[in-house]
Amino acid sequence: MVFLRSCPVFLCLLMAISATCQQHLPTEMFDSIYQNAFRAVGSDNTSAMKGLQLLLPDSMDHSPAQTARIKYLRYSISHAYEQGLSAVEERKFPAHGFHEYIDSLIFLSRQYLDRSMPDKAIPLLLEAISSLSSKSEKSGLHTILLSEAYRQKQEYTKGIALLNGLFTGNEPLPDEERAYAYNRMAALYNEWGQPPGSSRDSVFHYSEMCLALSERIGSIPNMAASQNELSFLFIRKKEYDKALKLSLESILNFEAAGMPFHAMNAMINLSQIYRAEKKFALALKTVDRAIGMSEIKQNPNLYLRLYCEMAEIYKSLGDMKEAYEMLRISYRLQGGFFRDRIDMQINEQSAKYDLLVKEQKIKEEKQINAFQHKQLILLIILLFSFFLAFVAALLYFRLRKRGSIRQKLMEAVVETETRERKRIARDLHDGLGPELSAINHYFQAFLDARPEDKEPIRDRLQQVISGSIEEVSRISHNISPHVLEKHGLEMAVSNYFSSFSGNSGIQINFRADLPERFDLTKELTLYRCITELFHNTLKHAGATHVLLKIWAGRNMIRMFYSDNGKGFLTGINPVTGMGLHNIRHRIESFGGKFDLESAPGKGIKATIELPI
Repeated sequence: MVFLRSCPVFLCLLMAISATCQQHLPTEMFDSIYQNAFRAVGSDNTSAMKGLQLLLPDSMDHSPAQTARIKYLRYSISHAYEQGLSAVEERKFPAHGFHEYIDSLIFLSRQYLDRSMPDKAIPLLLEAISSLSSKSEKSGLHTILLSEAYRQKQEYTKGIALLNGLFTGNEPLPDEERAYAYNRMAALYNEWGQPPGSSRDSVFHYSEMCLALSERIGSIPNMAASQNELSFLFIRKKEYDKALKLSLESILNFEAAGMPFHAMNAMINLSQIYRAEKKFALALKTVDRAIGMSEIKQNPNLYLRLYCEMAEIYKSLGDMKEAYEMLRISYRLQGGFFRDRIDMQINEQSAKYDLLVKEQKIKEEKQINAFQHKQLILLIILLFSFFLAFVAALLYFRLRKRGSIRQKLMEAVVETETRERKRIARDLHDGLGPELSAINHYFQAFLDARPEDKEPIRDRLQQVISGSIEEVSRISHNISPHVLEKHGLEMAVSNYFSSFSGNSGIQINFRADLPERFDLTKELTLYRCITELFHNTLKHAGATHVLLKIWAGRNMIRMFYSDNGKGFLTGINPVTGMGLHNIRHRIESFGGKFDLESAPGKGIKATIELPI
């Protein structure tokens, strides 16, 4: 597609600009040129370049937003032309000797860290550290750089541990590196915010030590970095006067040290101070200056933050259109960084921009036709009335359904309690009753026996008493599994199955992945469901293999149970139906889900999902 053919308006536009190059380009015309040029990027780069040239004359009086958009358009066109970027990015400097190779690793890792690419820096630093001895003069710098990489990955405890080990070690640390380490420790505490109440003291402490040491040795980069950290600390404390002074000093020092990326980062803090003080013009001027200090391709992640900051400024100014455009550019730049956060901001600005357009249309329609406006209000009232009626009906039927579920749950609870009472009575009658009768029999025999016959009777009596104790323990465990209360669901189920291993003729395969405990009531509910399913397998299925898996994820605990028994037609079997009915109502009472699959000769497969 040829750009000038697809957009004939560009011919007239080019003539108008050539005739009056000193005039300000109208916003609508700028937007049209920019959008058409941007659409051509990648498919027709020649046309995109022509569009960019229409926007580039120095005589054009561009706004900061227009300047930022032109810069991004130029970056997009340049990026589309370039080939083999990944090969260049992965290039390593030739290492003719061991120390030259280590130096190249330091240089590359610093380049990546300056561009907020810690995942690429960490392997290089680990390789360098493994190649150096702990007593090498360069090992300290590698450790500091590695802590900085962990800070950028938000793994603050790892970075703090590395620097603490450096401070408490026996090896001397050069003053320049010690100042740098103090500053990075302050940065870690500044972003981490832990431990609560003392992190700010740590930031101030390490920043002050860095400042004092930097002033003594004349280290401008470390002095600027500490001023920037303190500025950020005072911004969080809303002490903007102190933050402003430190921020301006850090920018000047960064520029004097030839560190443009750090200066641009400090300008973001300065813009935030101006925004907090509602000095939006100064904030916009600061970000505009920062955007012009480098090229986007040198540090896309930093420019992502700059465009986000400019969007916040325009949002504060009420210019939702430009705020939306800046966030669109940020979205394109992010390349996997902070995608969720940017998506949220873009949606918010897009919604506000759409709302603004709709309000303007409503206002115009009101001025043109008052009658249509009244009809619209009437329609809204009717729709709102229907909506209220629909919500009321929905609530009514939901309450009725909830009442029905509650009733079924009560029935299930009563049924369960009745079954439990019968089971306990059966256990006492069939299990403990004979044991107690045997104890009475052997005790009477012991009393009546001759002295030489009492020894074997006493041994047998002790065995019967021990069996009775075990039977009482088993019955108590079935009534209230104390293992569940003390150790959780996984241990309780394992303990339950252990009593059947070896004597039930069933191979039990139990696996659980539960990182932490959850509500005891829900643990007990799930435990009862598992024992009910296994009881049905023992009693009715004739199975030889049982599989049980329990795992947690995404605020939900899930369970899968299966056996290779004879199965049944679901919903018809009168023997197991009531137990499964109780399981379903137990799970649904907590907002969970119970699914069962079975067929004659196919065993059963049961799935439970329970909100944590």
